[in-house]
Amino acid sequence: MKRLIIAMGLILCMATFANAQGGRQMGTPEERAERQIAQLETLKLSAEQKTKLKDVFIWSAKRVDSVRATLTDGGNFQALRAKMAPLQAETTTKVNALLNDEQKKAYEAILEERRARMRNN
Repeated sequence: MKRLIIAMGLILCMATFANAQGGRQMGTPEERAERQIAQLETLKLSAEQKTKLKDVFIWSAKRVDSVRATLTDGGNFQALRAKMAPLQAETTTKVNALLNDEQKKAYEAILEERRARMRNN
């Protein structure tokens, strides 16, 4: 009985480790767009803005996926960052075009908070 419990524990540990090695699962572009819109809850978006932003975020997620697919060296963060920077800037421009002045200020604060978290990690 002890061997069975130990074996089950090892299997569970291996499964957990294997899942962790696979990297975080980001989901489909649509799922990621929904998460991004949910993170912008404080902006008090209209239904029309949500719809248009979802389209922008889906477009962006698909472009991100294609950039990641073109990199042969998946571990090269600098190469990924260099290719992502223009895409992120373009996405921010498109998002800002859909927001009013008050929402733009709040969105910039959200982006700055994300940047600060990234610097600290």
